[in-house]
Amino acid sequence: MVKSHNKNLGIIRYADDFIITSKTKEEMDKIVPRVKQWLSDRGLELSEEKTKLAHIDEGFNFLGFNVRQYGGKLLIKPQKEKVLSFCKKLGQIIKDNSSVKQEALIRKLNPVLRGFANYYQRVVSKETFTYITYRVWKYLWKWCLRRHRNKGKKWIANKYFRTIDGVKWQFCCETSNREGKTKFLRLYDIGKHPIIRHIKIRGTASPLDPELKSYWEERTRKLGKQFWAKGSKYSQVANNQKHKCPRCNQPLLNGENIETHHIVPVKDGGSNDIENLIHLHTACHKQEHSKTKFKAGSMA
Repeated sequence: MVKSHNKNLGIIRYADDFIITSKTKEEMDKIVPRVKQWLSDRGLELSEEKTKLAHIDEGFNFLGFNVRQYGGKLLIKPQKEKVLSFCKKLGQIIKDNSSVKQEALIRKLNPVLRGFANYYQRVVSKETFTYITYRVWKYLWKWCLRRHRNKGKKWIANKYFRTIDGVKWQFCCETSNREGKTKFLRLYDIGKHPIIRHIKIRGTASPLDPELKSYWEERTRKLGKQFWAKGSKYSQVANNQKHKCPRCNQPLLNGENIETHHIVPVKDGGSNDIENLIHLHTACHKQEHSKTKFKAGSMA
């Protein structure tokens, strides 16, 4: 954007949001007018509401994250306002679904909780996730009490909550899977969501360099160990595929969404065993199903 050969300055940009860093306030005072002029020449201007000059010890918010230095150590946490707004959103979802079945409510809440956790999983979020767990429990307990005004609290607790794997007060219910077997459907426990640290890419490493093939494969395996729980069924499926999408032959963890595909569909008697599962990128998964439909249409 604004060209500068000053090594004491830095810029980080995402879409139309950006931050500029400098080692001294004097340098920042000089660069701000240049930024305004650069934008003005293109018919743009800085947002007075969003623009802020702050010391790193005071911290600042960027893309929903709070960046601040504590005693000389830089920590990135979820922005407080975003967390409170998210909690209110959860409370509203629960309130708006006061009459639905427990299973329907869980299915509405789980993707919302997972989405928030995935967005903030690479920063200092454990305390935030635990706080959200507490807030959600309070909302759900009120939801339960309103539905059974003439029942005792013990009866209500036994109806809607269970102890699973030694963890008490799990909001869950019985449901049937596609094979007709009964299983427990539980509310996603965001407090247990793992914090996954970003693995920095080696400075000169290019995925297009054939000599660095082993480096990228090893990096993908390390990311996979964080993405899927160690020793889990889905982790074993990824290992069997050597952490590559069998349709496009690209690394599974390349930034695209991943879906698990049944080689033999459940409706045709396929199982959920490891041998019948493969991980595919979402686009590849759609192509796989399109291919299946085409073959079925050709045979008809």
